[in-house]
Amino acid sequence: MAIKSFKIETLQKRIFLFAGALACLIIAFFFVKWCIANALASQADTKELAAFAVSAAPSDPQTHYVLAVLSGQAFLPEELSKSLTEFEQATALAPNDYRFWLDLGKARERSGDVGGAELALKKSLELAPNYAQVRWTLGNILLRQGKTGEAFVELRKASDANKSFINPAILVAWQIFEGDLVQIKQNLDDAPQTNSALAVFLAKQKRFEEALEVWSAIPLEDRKITFKDARAELLREMLAGKKYRNALKIQEQAGETDTFTQGKISNGGFETNVKTKEASVFEWQISEGLQPQIGFDDKEKHSGNKSLVFIFNSNDGKEFRPVSQIIAIESGKKYSFEAFYKSDLKTAATLRWEIIDASDGKILAATEPVSKNSEWTIMKAEFSAPENVEAVTLQLVRETCKSLICPISGKVWFDDFSLN
Repeated sequence: MAIKSFKIETLQKRIFLFAGALACLIIAFFFVKWCIANALASQADTKELAAFAVSAAPSDPQTHYVLAVLSGQAFLPEELSKSLTEFEQATALAPNDYRFWLDLGKARERSGDVGGAELALKKSLELAPNYAQVRWTLGNILLRQGKTGEAFVELRKASDANKSFINPAILVAWQIFEGDLVQIKQNLDDAPQTNSALAVFLAKQKRFEEALEVWSAIPLEDRKITFKDARAELLREMLAGKKYRNALKIQEQAGETDTFTQGKISNGGFETNVKTKEASVFEWQISEGLQPQIGFDDKEKHSGNKSLVFIFNSNDGKEFRPVSQIIAIESGKKYSFEAFYKSDLKTAATLRWEIIDASDGKILAATEPVSKNSEWTIMKAEFSAPENVEAVTLQLVRETCKSLICPISGKVWFDDFSLN
């Protein structure tokens, strides 16, 4: 490749060329200096380093922003003042960056300039109208000024844009309106997601009836599928509060099964399988264990296609797998329990069904003990549901014999459980 050269003959041309080269060097120097200062600011973890970056690149908004953030972490009056000044400078240098206006608004509020904070936040919102954090911050600043209506407009929009703000918005509304559900609902949006979170929140506050009311207003498909996790949490709160009738309604609404009915034993004829794991609250509950073995028998049954059989084979009789079911009932009513069994048990222990108040564990009724009987035999128990009771637990219990060793062997079949 041939090299070409140019001869600069006049002094004027030489001066002009030198000036151009010098200008390029100056521009390069300031550019490199700006880049270094910007990089330092991005990595700065001390005010001193950030201040050096500002001195190196005073026209770079990022250096002022970093110094403002680090100064504000000290929470000392003089440092907060310095932080505010740097935020103001960063915003002046980059007036179209919503982030600087957002943090400037926060800094102004910390300094006591609430009106200035509102103006800064509204400018940030103008630049980023779809950013939830801006609306959330503006809403809180308006709230602290007593502008409740305006505040909740912004809090609602923040929650719509970012679902993580729903629970905080509910908590804010709860505190501002002192638990007044009417005002809370008026100031929050009526979206299903908000109502699902509100229902769970109310249940945690022991406002169970209102929780059920809010939950029931959500479209059925959302209750069944969209908010399945919220339904599970709401159900846990109801059960923890011993609100079994409400829990039953929640499960009925979910449409998971049509076998749960107030005052009725679920799967009393054992025509569908009994789960040994992950059974829902109103299904038969069978604990894990080796004794007795529990299964279905399609040869021996009182009616239908099968019965539930217990097979005992224990030399000491110490192990026993509890079997139970929670049944939601109506307070103050009289109930009659019936079941059929047959047995070839050999034991000195006593086996019977007990009906227990699910709220306090008090025994309300018990059947006669299971006896050796080759024919299907009815067993009964009657009880009156106490006032305010919501459910009873039907439970198979074994009272051991007086001796330390209490062997038990043989089979017991149960079928056709009913509660009337």
